[in-house]
Amino acid sequence: MKRNVTCTLLIIIFTILMITGCDLHSPSAPSIPPEQFQHTGLEGLTVNSFETDGDLLYAATEDGIWSASLSDDLSEWQAEGLQSLDIIDVVIFPDGSMLAAVQREQVQSDLPTIFRLDTFSDDWEPYQQDFGGMEEYNWIEALERHPDQPDVVFARGSYHTARSTNSGDSWQVVFENWDSMGYQADLLEIDPHNTDRIWIGGENAALQPYLFYSSDLGQSWQDLEIETSGDDAVYSMAFHPEDEDRLLLGMEGKILNSDNRGEDWTESYENDVYHYILTMTSPNDQLSETIYASGTENGAQRGNLFFLVTDDFGENWEKISAGQQLNDIAVNDMIVRQAGNESTVYLATTRGVWIYRF
Repeated sequence: MKRNVTCTLLIIIFTILMITGCDLHSPSAPSIPPEQFQHTGLEGLTVNSFETDGDLLYAATEDGIWSASLSDDLSEWQAEGLQSLDIIDVVIFPDGSMLAAVQREQVQSDLPTIFRLDTFSDDWEPYQQDFGGMEEYNWIEALERHPDQPDVVFARGSYHTARSTNSGDSWQVVFENWDSMGYQADLLEIDPHNTDRIWIGGENAALQPYLFYSSDLGQSWQDLEIETSGDDAVYSMAFHPEDEDRLLLGMEGKILNSDNRGEDWTESYENDVYHYILTMTSPNDQLSETIYASGTENGAQRGNLFFLVTDDFGENWEKISAGQQLNDIAVNDMIVRQAGNESTVYLATTRGVWIYRF
């Protein structure tokens, strides 16, 4: 009897020591059975971004736009047009019409970079309009439609930001100029707490990260300083469900946290490899303390398929990696759908679309 009590006490003490000795910001790497990551279509294609419309998931790829049903676990993909064109992003308007933007590397001065699909039409039409101005600096890095003003669309260029108030019929530069040059311009977010607040970020021509926000739909901008050493970039952002001042920022090699709307930043996540955090999202696109993040496991070298997840807005992170080694893969975008206790992660990668189900 005494021996049993002693063993029990030793187990309790050992457990306490193990818990208190853990680094809460270090990723855990559980052994995940390979079958939990499943390839589900568009094999051999780079998928640049996702857009949803009800039950349909649209994928902007290096071979045009494709769609599949989420309820069928993306079992059958259908070509939606612009095949042979490398599409970086797409937006869908409430009437069913769409705008699509061509990837920068495929841009030529005499070719359009914006296409439009009208409601009930089967044919995409060039729709450059006046995007790019007289200078014709017309490539696009990201598109975002305003959730409350459906005719308002924002577009990121190499460094600048443009806005259309009439579904792409005409454009106005609201940040910098058409010919302003930068290196990366990934971040374009409309703040869910205040939809007049627009966030932009990326990497400038000097390879330094930048972050700006506008509280008046782009009329004026506030610069936020990010202290970093050497080459870095701002890629993605997440918003706290209750406190509009709390933010997470996905960068090169780390995730940053702010409690005062970007005036100060602390480290939320960093590990011994160099993750580029290209995308962050929450379940069902609803504000939540549960945040998923992904990108490239080892920077420009890419790496294995993975994602991170936190249930407490960045206080603790868990890393989930594919059991099989998938070298040279990057996650460009992701969505998460949750129903009851089941969550499914959909990953847009440089090697098609993958899903992971909890």
